Amino acid sequence: MESDDQHDTNPSDGRAVTPADARAALDDIRRRQEQSGTAELNFGLSRASLATAALLLFVSFASFDLPNPWGGAVLLPGLLLVAVLVLRHTHGAPVRNRPGTRAVLIGLVCGLAGYAVFRVLAAALSAGGVPVPHTIAAAAVVGACLLAAPRAGRIARERLRERVGRR
Repeated sequence: MESDDQHDTNPSDGRAVTPADARAALDDIRRRQEQSGTAELNFGLSRASLATAALLLFVSFASFDLPNPWGGAVLLPGLLLVAVLVLRHTHGAPVRNRPGTRAVLIGLVCGLAGYAVFRVLAAALSAGGVPVPHTIAAAAVVGACLLAAPRAGRIARERLRERVGRR
């Protein structure tokens, strides 16, 4: 019995799409999703990306120790580092996916938590009489972020495989 549904046939040759063809197509889509997600993670967690982001974070946080007129001068190197990140992503990333809502929320929570740790650590160092508390706190927070990056990458890759496998 032949199907009357026009979606069941391939318009180029008139053959019906079999369940095996559909399954193979879905498997290919899943494989491509995992490939693009992995490529995006590898680029975002590359040494160059991490070094640029770490330098941006350190310069921004350490600038709290500079006296008033110089604190604003750090804005220029910060903007330059942001421009480098944007250019690397725009012209160098093999894949440019839009982040999902969950990824944005995780990034926001991690950023706020890192800033809170920085402020608390800087306040504790300042109360202890350390001469450059913000610079030391910045180094500690950036160092912790760099140490956590490989573990975060492994978790992200596992979640990517799980998410792609579910679909």
